[in-house]
Amino acid sequence: MLELRRAREGRGWSLTDVCRMTGIAPTTLSEIERSMRHAYPGWKKRIAEAFELPEAELFREVEDD
Repeated sequence: MLELRRAREGRGWSLTDVCRMTGIAPTTLSEIERSMRHAYPGWKKRIAEAFELPEAELFREVEDD
């Protein structure tokens, strides 16, 4: 799992909320969060901008809660 999921849930955002901010489909975002899909550089940039956090922070692996 990526830090991205924790950051999203910590803000109370749904996958749909992040989709609206980034233009990335909810299913794709879910797969990225679970490390089941590679996040292309353009996607990483849009997601990081939406969260106002560095890509390196959002896209690091963390333990599943």
